[in-house]
Amino acid sequence: MAATLTSYTRRRILAVCMLTIVAVVVWTWQRRLAISLHPTAMATGLALITTCILLAVFNSRKKLPFLPLLRAATWTQFHIYAGWFSVLLFLLHTGFRLPNGSFETLLASVFALVALSGVFGLYLSRSLPARLTRHGENVIYERIPALRAKLQREVEALVLKSVEETKSSTIADFYAARLKAYFDRPRNFFYYLARNDTPLKNVLGEIRLLERYTNDREHAILAELTECLQAKENLDFQWAGQGLLKYWLFVHIPLTASLLLLGALHGLIALYYVGGIR
Repeated sequence: MAATLTSYTRRRILAVCMLTIVAVVVWTWQRRLAISLHPTAMATGLALITTCILLAVFNSRKKLPFLPLLRAATWTQFHIYAGWFSVLLFLLHTGFRLPNGSFETLLASVFALVALSGVFGLYLSRSLPARLTRHGENVIYERIPALRAKLQREVEALVLKSVEETKSSTIADFYAARLKAYFDRPRNFFYYLARNDTPLKNVLGEIRLLERYTNDREHAILAELTECLQAKENLDFQWAGQGLLKYWLFVHIPLTASLLLLGALHGLIALYYVGGIR
């Protein structure tokens, strides 16, 4: 695919990041001799806030795909490596110690949440797309509610058809007691993310038991219901996976904005106390 980075390009980006890390560490220790008060903290703090700003720029790049600012895949790799780099800078900045003040604790906690949400997003982006492709028919996320409603109407029509043709309420009673809630809305969100299909297997097992008490025509209708159940299961899986890929950013981006604001305030306070601003 055009948007996929080659292994050579990945290695080149990684090499640049590693060289940058070495340069920053060396420069930090040199600055220790030149600045009288908290030299390492000032240097790593400046590098850290700069890196966080660059990381935040990635979201803006995704919103401007028409600009000739490198490929999105390149920016994604830069974002990943710079994210790990920022963790190293944070540890250098804090001296590998826990914060001891209220504001510092708040700032460190927000940074940790940003880092953890970034790692979680990296895991999602690497694992979910392939699972969504292998699982079944891919559907557009925004169309899933309409497709689910259409499927439910088809199932209800099938249930009414079973009553009319068989003069029996067996399937209708089973639908009302067991399946209606299943088709009403998305179900089993966390089961799908954990690759656990136990809920679907349980329902299909109940249908197989029901077949013992039905005639041939009802068997055929139950077979159609089984196909509808599997289609609904795919819609729910697509809803869970695509939704998580979309909406984890609603946690990561606000946390990043908060981190930038708190980091800027922290920097101003630090400059004030070392005499950089008055």
